[in-house]
Amino acid sequence: MSKFKNMKMHLFYALMQLLLECLDDLKPTTERMKQLKSDLTEMCELLNDEVSNTYTIQKSTYFAELTNKINTIMRKSFNPNM
Repeated sequence: MSKFKNMKMHLFYALMQLLLECLDDLKPTTERMKQLKSDLTEMCELLNDEVSNTYTIQKSTYFAELTNKINTIMRKSFNPNM
């Protein structure tokens, strides 16, 4: 896999993790939203299998650190007027 594609896969996975965290916090209640969350969770798990296929990544906090950095940027840059 090319470096560009590999980086995009890692970014996509980190964003999926953030999406799932947001959905957990928002607690979807409709059946449609629950099903979509379930589908996204399954997709995220499949993506995880694809991008974390090395022992180093599986046993590290690599993705947690990436998502924390994205969260920090959002908190610092958040503009409630937008």
